[in-house]
Amino acid sequence: MNGVWEAVRGFFETGALNPHGICLLWRPALLWTHAGSDTVIGLAYFSIPLALGAFVYRRPDVRFSWLVWMFVAFILLCGVTHFMAVWTLWHADYGIEALFKVATAAVSLATAVAIWPLLPKALALPSTRMLQASLAERDRALAELRGAMDTMVEMREHEARQKLLLDELNHRVKNTLASVQSVATQTLRDSDRMEDARDLFIDRLIALSSTHNLLVQHQWESATLRELTEATLQPYGRPYTYTGPNLRLDPNLAVSLGMALHELTTNALKHGAWLGAGRVDIEVTRQGGDHVWIVWRETGGPLVRTPRDRGFGSRLLEHGVAGELGGEVTIEFAKTGIICTIRAPLTERIRLAEAA
Repeated sequence: MNGVWEAVRGFFETGALNPHGICLLWRPALLWTHAGSDTVIGLAYFSIPLALGAFVYRRPDVRFSWLVWMFVAFILLCGVTHFMAVWTLWHADYGIEALFKVATAAVSLATAVAIWPLLPKALALPSTRMLQASLAERDRALAELRGAMDTMVEMREHEARQKLLLDELNHRVKNTLASVQSVATQTLRDSDRMEDARDLFIDRLIALSSTHNLLVQHQWESATLRELTEATLQPYGRPYTYTGPNLRLDPNLAVSLGMALHELTTNALKHGAWLGAGRVDIEVTRQGGDHVWIVWRETGGPLVRTPRDRGFGSRLLEHGVAGELGGEVTIEFAKTGIICTIRAPLTERIRLAEAA
């Protein structure tokens, strides 16, 4: 054991050794050139591994990071050997310098041995161009997928709209057929002769069609009372007036009021004011802020007598229209002419057109 200790002491013994500066004859130019160069190289060797270590520490996903840490150790030890070369210019501590060189040699040899087996794996890693091409292909696939999903969403929305339209069409067809059935039943019940029933039925179907055409112009959303009045009364070229605010009606109510106006117009032509030189005045007034009155008034026609039986028009107004409106309909057979008064609350189904 003493022999080992003596060997270690002899290895680090510097008494018989001279600093490296003696080899340079202490010439300042040579001395400071060596010292300056080794110092700069040592500083660089310390800076490079610090940057590598910071990069690997912040990027734990880097593959073969253990090899980078081996390079860090190798370059740091190389920097230490250069600082030791500066130290030994003035101090003959060659034993310590030798130990650092041995450590540097061991780490550099291990790094050199480890790097070659990793070379095929490193070469197998995709290049930047390959990664960019892969990302571009992925982006194209995602764009195609988004396009397909958007198309599917549009198709589903289209199918939903189609179903809604079909449901709405089915509802309207049923309502129309129900109206036609009611008109046919009432017409046949009130007529004694089939020829009269046929002509009357056709007239009522034309009136129903006219209201439907008006609703089609507004995409079956609504129609106004003024439009219904003009479509029903204007073709006959007889005198009439419409005064007061305009009213917007929902489709079902428009159909009912259109039929009612047709019945009143037909009666005015056959038995009322338009049989002679009379006129029809339609007046709309707002009552109490939340109700509306619609008054049909005939004047200037022949003397009016109260009929013994209620016809289709009277039943349509007093029961059908009143039920649709949730209001009240009265028909007065005044001697000067028929007066039909409709009283109804303002709702979503009947409202002022200006407020729509």
